[in-house]
Amino acid sequence: MSAAESWPRSRCRWGGGEAVLRARAEAAGYRRLLRARAAEVEALRGAVGALHRQLEGLRDRRSGELAKYQERVAELEREIGEAEAEMARCLREYPALLRLRMALEAEIAAYREMLEGEELRLGCLAPP
Repeated sequence: MSAAESWPRSRCRWGGGEAVLRARAEAAGYRRLLRARAAEVEALRGAVGALHRQLEGLRDRRSGELAKYQERVAELEREIGEAEAEMARCLREYPALLRLRMALEAEIAAYREMLEGEELRLGCLAPP
């Protein structure tokens, strides 16, 4: 048998040119699918990158807000400390002021008694 005679048989064994065409079409389909998936992966990478940038922006904004809140808390704590110191000073001064008030009330009462005594004495001396 010659090579020319064996050629059609080998071709028939593969199912002819149709099988090759089907395999090529299938391979082309897989290449299209692979390109589509690669495009999807690239689009998803872009979306992930955008989300990472957005997340970093949010983190930066939140850290700025956090610093501002921490500063405000420290300011309020300083104000509380000042108010507590003022309250302690007032509590220390209160007993002294209370003693002074009581002394002044006693002195006023003494002067009142003296005035009433003087009015009685002058009232007795004055003609009717």
